[in-house]
Amino acid sequence: MNATNKHTLLLIDDKPANLIALKSMLEKPNREIITCNSGNEGLQILLKEKVSLILVDVQMPEMDGYEFVEITKQHPNTANIPTIFVTAISDEAKYINKAYDLGAIDFLFKPLVTEITRKKVDSFLKIWDYDQELKMLNDKLVAKNGELEQFANIIAHDLKTPLNNIKSLVEFIEEEHLLDLKEEATDLFDMVKSSAMSMSKLIDDLLHYSKNVENNDRKETINILSEVNAVIKLINPNGDIKITKDNLNHTIDFQSVAFKQIIQNLISNAIKYNDKETTEINISFDEDQKQIAITDNGPGIPENQSEKIFQMFYTLGQSSRGDSGTGMGLNLVRKLAERNDVKVYHNSQYKNGSQFIISDLKTS
Repeated sequence: MNATNKHTLLLIDDKPANLIALKSMLEKPNREIITCNSGNEGLQILLKEKVSLILVDVQMPEMDGYEFVEITKQHPNTANIPTIFVTAISDEAKYINKAYDLGAIDFLFKPLVTEITRKKVDSFLKIWDYDQELKMLNDKLVAKNGELEQFANIIAHDLKTPLNNIKSLVEFIEEEHLLDLKEEATDLFDMVKSSAMSMSKLIDDLLHYSKNVENNDRKETINILSEVNAVIKLINPNGDIKITKDNLNHTIDFQSVAFKQIIQNLISNAIKYNDKETTEINISFDEDQKQIAITDNGPGIPENQSEKIFQMFYTLGQSSRGDSGTGMGLNLVRKLAERNDVKVYHNSQYKNGSQFIISDLKTS
């Protein structure tokens, strides 16, 4: 925190003597103090000046302190300026509650005590400084995220273009010299194509990851069953995949896109890594525990890898169906879960396959 931050204070009171006394209490080298005698004049000043703190008298003619604050809170440029009421009115609860309802942050009761007045003002100016720094950091973060997404798109394009050229060139050589190629050479060409396709998929996953993790859509009320059905329809499992659903007709607070992405990743992994003739997946909701369990009858995951699988680029190797992942799916699942204030983990105690739990769900 910069100790030399300059602050502008706005003091409003219809009695000039009160303004002189208050200003003398609060004067410091790093402060500019503006005084005025009415709420209307104060509103005009706020249009031109960047104010860090307002101290306003409650009892004034034409526009009292309550009306002044009510107006400032309706405008985005002034709504977040901390405001302290200075008043000689009784400190009864009804007056205090009214002020807080309007958005005031504190009271100073007349006659003012110099030390208390100074300490309260110093404290709220520190809060103002922290708030401004947070806003600045947030603005920088938003700008940086935009730059990163643009950079990611450029890099993805620059990487995928030569990959596509390699794939096309290999296919051309195969077509033109198919009869001349020995079996070993054909195998090598297949390896080159497979590597190019894997690299292309990794680039796509990286782009998908960056866009999904930065998705800031707000939570909404969603129906678990409807969302799961939409994912299953998208995956379109064939006859050797059996998916059962238990007690899913409930609503939770979640980002719809994020929830679908989590469910899709977990179901897709259960299918991809299953080693049984028929893949069996069960999706269930526990009302008491407020959690969803996705269970499969696959080979399971070693207990010592229950957390490692959520690390970026960590994989368990090639799946039983021949393909391999990029190690980003489960990391994305965890990031999206954290964005929605829930947890996703692998239940290492489940021994008949794999079980992933989405816990701490907020029902609605």
